[in-house]
Amino acid sequence: MDERKEQDLEDVMRSETRRGKRPIDMAERRRRTELQRDFRFLLENGSKEEFVKAIRAPGLSEGSAQFEQALTAWNETRGRQK
Repeated sequence: MDERKEQDLEDVMRSETRRGKRPIDMAERRRRTELQRDFRFLLENGSKEEFVKAIRAPGLSEGSAQFEQALTAWNETRGRQK
């Protein structure tokens, strides 16, 4: 089965198992997963400037708690690699 059909099948199966529960926004879930994957890659391989640019893209502003948590994660990850 090609990847698109597999993804569609997984989406249908997931929605069927969630009948009667709050619906899941699959497009948002995929977007979040892709962002996490990109952030993880930058944590391990990118510069601090690239990482800051990437965390600003979805709307995090400097000084926000999430922005500071992301920078703390970057600093801790990079500190371990040295």
